[in-house]
Order: sequence, then structure tokens, then C-alpha cells
Amino acid sequence: MERLLTRAGVIATALLALLAVGWVSYSRAAFGTWNPTAQPNRIDYCDRRYFPGWHFTRAQIDAVGNGFGVFPFRQVGTTPSGAPIYAKPLPDNVRRMYPNSAPLPCAMTVYMKVGPDDYVAYGISGGP
Repeated sequence: MERLLTRAGVIATALLALLAVGWVSYSRAAFGTWNPTAQPNRIDYCDRRYFPGWHFTRAQIDAVGNGFGVFPFRQVGTTPSGAPIYAKPLPDNVRRMYPNSAPLPCAMTVYMKVGPDDYVAYGISGGP
């Protein structure tokens, strides 16, 4: 019986280690950081890459539109630690309004909530 308990303990430890390695590896691949609880070095959303910038409040975010209009602020993802990621994405009909070119980006900025009324803006990187 003791041997069975030892084996079960080894298997449980190995499964927990495998789970931890998977979580850390996902964080590195998806967000550019080995620490899944840290602020991401980058966020990939809608086939584009975004890098961190300034802090904003929700009122500041809501006050800004773009040349196509003002769109709703909504959650579009989460980090490995569960922090919500928000954006004001363009509707698909606006993104694809130019039929002979690549679609416009979903959003020029995504936001990660880091406090009660504190968001880190991640700006889009590169061009089309």
C-alpha cells in the first residue's frame, strides 16, 4: 500500500510540474514573458502585435475615437494570470471597406486592466 501511495504522489507531482511548464511556456509564446503573472511584454490580437505604453483611465479611453467613429469598449481576451484585455475594435464591415487591399486593423490600441480605473495601453506595431 505504501508503494502505491508513493507512486501516486510521484505521478501527481509530475502532472503538476507538466501543468506549470505548459502555463509558463504558453505565457512566453503568447505574451513574451516567462512569468505568467507579470505584465505582458506584448499582446497579439487580431493578427497584429501590440507593445506596452502609457497608463490611462477609463474616462480617457472612452473620450477617444478615430476617423471611422467611436466604437464600444469591450473585453477581447485575457492574460495567463487572468487580467482582462480590452479594445475598441472596428466592426468587420468597416475593416473590409476597401475590397482591393488587406483589411484594416481591428484596433490601433488594446488595453490591459491593471487596477480599478487603471489601464495600460498597448499600441500597434508595424504596418500592413
